Amino acid sequence: MHAAASRPTARVYTLRVSLRTGARMPSRNQFAVVTVLLVAALQLHAWLRPDSPACIDAGDTLQVCALSDMQKVARHARPRAEHADYRLTDNQTIRLHSARNETVAFQLLLRSQRKSPPPVSVRWDRFSREGETTEHQPQVELFQAHYHHVANGGYRWGPKSAVLPWPADYPDALVPATSGCLGDRQPLFDTITPAPARRHNALVWIDIRTATDAPAGRYRTQVHLEQNGEVIASVPVDIQVWHATLPATPTIDAVGELYRTYRLEGAGEDPSSADWQRMSQCYQQLAHRHRAVFLERSPNKPESDADWAHYTDTWGPALDGSLFTEAYGYTGTGYGTPVSVWRTPWPQPYDVKLDGPLSDAEVTRYTAMAAEWEQQATARGWTAPWVFAYVFDEVDGPNDEDTGIARDDLYIAMTHAQMHRVQSAIDRGTASLDIDLMWTSHSNPATWQGRDNLDLQGTIRHWAPNAHAYDPAFLQAREALGETTWFYHSGHPAVGAHSINASGIDMRTWGVIGARYGVSGQLMWAVNLGSDARPFAEPMYKPDEDRFGNGVLVYPGNQLDKIGYPVVPGPIPSVRLKLWRRGLQDADLIQLARARAPAETDALVNALVPSALADAVAEGGGPQWPTDPARWTDFKRALLALASPSAPSE
Repeated sequence: MHAAASRPTARVYTLRVSLRTGARMPSRNQFAVVTVLLVAALQLHAWLRPDSPACIDAGDTLQVCALSDMQKVARHARPRAEHADYRLTDNQTIRLHSARNETVAFQLLLRSQRKSPPPVSVRWDRFSREGETTEHQPQVELFQAHYHHVANGGYRWGPKSAVLPWPADYPDALVPATSGCLGDRQPLFDTITPAPARRHNALVWIDIRTATDAPAGRYRTQVHLEQNGEVIASVPVDIQVWHATLPATPTIDAVGELYRTYRLEGAGEDPSSADWQRMSQCYQQLAHRHRAVFLERSPNKPESDADWAHYTDTWGPALDGSLFTEAYGYTGTGYGTPVSVWRTPWPQPYDVKLDGPLSDAEVTRYTAMAAEWEQQATARGWTAPWVFAYVFDEVDGPNDEDTGIARDDLYIAMTHAQMHRVQSAIDRGTASLDIDLMWTSHSNPATWQGRDNLDLQGTIRHWAPNAHAYDPAFLQAREALGETTWFYHSGHPAVGAHSINASGIDMRTWGVIGARYGVSGQLMWAVNLGSDARPFAEPMYKPDEDRFGNGVLVYPGNQLDKIGYPVVPGPIPSVRLKLWRRGLQDADLIQLARARAPAETDALVNALVPSALADAVAEGGGPQWPTDPARWTDFKRALLALASPSAPSE
């Protein structure tokens, strides 16, 4: 049974009855009546109790509540107090802590106090630094959240994971105030529409990025909410910028796969068309702003000089870094920095199972393709990104009814032999570049260690099991040898869940878990594989999926009219994409802190996440990371202190 999110949390109270001499024991029926009345009174108190310290009245139509980026509040649920940094009562200030080249975020929840409040405009003052005017203005971006109705959100497929109550409406798509491709941005809204129903929520998300060259210190502004031209609330915001700077290239590779072409964006399906190329670059810029890379799931292999020219026009700017400059209208992190990782433009033909050994002609083809890639990449200067090949996908996972094949040792030996043949063929085609075959699987590779014809050591150099199968002891030994290890999504207790109604902490765990175990990268199997007909109502790859949101991290701007906004082609980010970014930035801070104070940093990280990945699966039980956002807020501040040579002035 799944409780609706609007229900108050049940609490158990002990009823003490003082028995005096001569007093009559209450009957069982009287106890029942008292219990019913007590429960009713507690439920009434839950509805009428004073609101969270994070909330203040804004006129007589709204309450305004300050939330961290980790709290997810259903459309008709009350927010909870998180941390003193988000306390708005008693004229308190929202306090954020940031490194340079970092994006921090917070939320303002607008809770309707009557039906259909007037629209709200949001504006902010220029920032001051240490009480003085400053030319170093943090970059602010405003979003309005769209609530999705989660009707089937149990997260029971695969590793069952704890999620927020459902059915309920949860925020995910974040519609920006302005949107568009390659610097051609257009307005999407100038006011926030509060929820029309009383005690229902609308959500404002605010990103604030501090530049790489910004001086450390305290930056202050005020966010003003206005209705009908009058200020109804002003929220002070302080950002403590520390003496630490996130690297231009992320510490951990974060890759999301683009499963469909850009037909939902009105750009057609022809990769050689100018519209398609432009949209691909637009999606790549959004990924770069979130310290990630988006890669085409089914790339078209260039076959001619004209094909290579189209390929160069489309992806060359991402591979040489020019896509992330002012020339392409880019602002944000990683300015002028090439993508950190890329995939060879080869199809991935072998899915879930292999029917038998590959022919000699199939294998030999990879030698020619590898030689061609090295020639083209070297000639064009595409040497910065590390490049991998994606040929096989989950062909040696555990037995699965859907595969129609028993994965016994004989079958596993055959699949691993084909991987060895393909990697050897790739190596024969390259002289100076390493192109590593990516291995994906639900199987723990340590189970084959030392077993003839099964052990993948010596064949695979790019390991990417799902998080449950990521064996730290085995795979960190591979990292020590210079190989690459990633994990991809699964669920508790290995890693945070990736559904819309997962906790706001869950996607943040990815980066911290990766840094805790020294993992090179992370893979999200699909970022835009939702419903063609109902992209906002069914943001998952199949209608009966109970990991609500599985397959989607970005939404098509060309379909915004379906939820009441103007159509502006280009990717619309999600709450979960931003939470993934939050964890990736944590990983960057962990790297900086380890360089200054390795023992203290490891102690801090291990205390937050004692165990994850296959280690946590072996131990059993639920996830070991804290579910209290305040713990994560304090963790971030402690990281900044370890990563910085000195604290900012208070």
